Amino acid sequence: MKKQLLSGLAALCMLPLIVSVSAEPSASEISASTQTAPVEDRIYCLASVSKVYTTAAIMQLADEGKLSLDDSITRYLSDFRTEDERYKDITVRMLLNHTLGMNNGGGGNDYLFGDTDSYLHDNTLSWASSQRFKADPGEYASYSNMGFILAELVIESVSGMSYTDYIRQNIAAKVGADHTGTGWSIRGTDMEAMQVPLYSIGRNRTAYPYEMALGTGGIYSTARDVANFGAAFFTGNDVLLSEDAKNEMRTRWTQDADQENYGLGWDFVSYPKYEDAGVNVVGKGGDEPYMHSFLLVAPDEQISTAVLTAGDVTSNFPMLAAEALMDVVLEEQGIEVTDTAAPEPQMLDAVPAEQKQHEGLYVINAELGMGIYLISFDDTMMYRQQLGNDRSEPDRYRPTAEGTFVKVTESGKMTADREIVRFDEINGRTYIKTDETTVYPGLGSTWKSLYAGEKLDENPVPDAVQASWDKAANTKFVLFNEKWSAQDYENPFGRVITDESFPGYVISETKGSIVERIVDEDTAHSFTTIPSSRNRDQHDVRFFDYTFADGTAVRAYQGDDAKIFRDTAELPVFTKDISEVKLTDGEASWYRISKDIGSTSITAERPVNSAIYVYDRFGKMVWNSFLQDIPPYIPLPADGFIVFIGESGGTVNILR
Repeated sequence: MKKQLLSGLAALCMLPLIVSVSAEPSASEISASTQTAPVEDRIYCLASVSKVYTTAAIMQLADEGKLSLDDSITRYLSDFRTEDERYKDITVRMLLNHTLGMNNGGGGNDYLFGDTDSYLHDNTLSWASSQRFKADPGEYASYSNMGFILAELVIESVSGMSYTDYIRQNIAAKVGADHTGTGWSIRGTDMEAMQVPLYSIGRNRTAYPYEMALGTGGIYSTARDVANFGAAFFTGNDVLLSEDAKNEMRTRWTQDADQENYGLGWDFVSYPKYEDAGVNVVGKGGDEPYMHSFLLVAPDEQISTAVLTAGDVTSNFPMLAAEALMDVVLEEQGIEVTDTAAPEPQMLDAVPAEQKQHEGLYVINAELGMGIYLISFDDTMMYRQQLGNDRSEPDRYRPTAEGTFVKVTESGKMTADREIVRFDEINGRTYIKTDETTVYPGLGSTWKSLYAGEKLDENPVPDAVQASWDKAANTKFVLFNEKWSAQDYENPFGRVITDESFPGYVISETKGSIVERIVDEDTAHSFTTIPSSRNRDQHDVRFFDYTFADGTAVRAYQGDDAKIFRDTAELPVFTKDISEVKLTDGEASWYRISKDIGSTSITAERPVNSAIYVYDRFGKMVWNSFLQDIPPYIPLPADGFIVFIGESGGTVNILR
């Protein structure tokens, strides 16, 4: 099946050992007029594969003696500080292996349609200063975008160059990557014609987005260029780095097998199925809205595979394609690689008595987001049920002879996929460890082993405090402070969830779900200590009073650091009498669409630097002004929402 998969990709491959693939969904459905460049020469956002470029830049500076990986970052970023004195213990190395220990949160104006902006870069140190610590620096690895945003600043401080210029002159130029850069070096140049076409709301082409968190996800390139960059990590290739530097990047940050498999910049520096074949590989994946990527390198065998995709998938798919390409080339070298088989645990008929002590409430971060779950047992089975508004039927797990539990169907049988759970006691805390094998028919399988959950303590709060959060849980909130070009307006709605089954806690949902512990009527703090990347992207929640430029006062909700939300129940109504909307920086003008104009449409004249989005009553985006080659008619779904965003002084004129 893999060879059948690869037969469709063969025309996209270059050279026998450096393999590159770029792809987009349903390419045959796109008219020839949109094909701006050959497939292998199209430019994509590399998303988090950019972290390998950032790491390579840091390692170059270390090779040159300009910095030390084990120096405190305060040596290079003198203005970096937090209220917690542990910030002084963060080293450059910790930025690159995800062990800096700080909550990650999120900056503002980070992913922009057809636009570049230095806001996030210029405010990184201010934003970072507000972060709390979830662990001591170096204690455990938990995926951190902020670490690489700070690494970007370290590169600039030490080199005296902008990150964009450094990457172009010292990384891309040295590997012959002529079509590699950041949004700053691509936007407004001939390379825009090479960008992969992107589609939104059906088959409507949308504007091209630029990631402004350069060090963590802002590199743009072609699959050909990325594969050549990967070749710089071959054993004996010193075009970018010394052997010592490359080996440092390939070294696992810890020898504890229960911990993450990170090196420096790489997501993994060993992989079971390749180890079984005697091959060492390193790999890194990346995901942004619309684009996904994977780079896989076998340094000793001198194979580099890069797969870049566009569409509504995840980096699991380019990873599987990269592995398939790697396997074929290894086979040509006489090395056979087989997928790791899903484990076959020996199931027991009864739950051991000692396991039942683990019953209770847990915070569990599954692939789809963090939630609160009830773990319970009967004589033969363990049950895991998600609580809150999304309460569902419980998952079932059978006990095994290995002291674990394996997920089963209602009939008690294991599926092709495997999820195996065990409970570990660490420093007086109870954690859930999961081994997950997921089979993709015809493509292969993925395997993960990491801590994913933590037992909850009781958190009693006064009745008035709980009532305040329960009231907020009946509210739909909407983002209003991002720039007009921000991609966040594609999914701008948020909410908080409370439930009588977990008093004292709240689940906040913006882009993802985070569980926080209620502190007072206005504040809830992230608190989890899950020692893995399932504890990534933690942030606090707070309510505060906000006054708009026009004097309107609202109760605002801040659930993702720089991003601020307001109650949709307080939005003004968009009626047929409104003929213009005045714009203000950082204050999106939101309206609820009245029933009397529902199911009609309008047109609008707007300034260049502005945008309009429309959503139905469920919050699903149905139209936006970044869509290309569509009629100008703006639909108005009854009880839906419309938002106007732009720069101060601008006005949108409504036409009928």
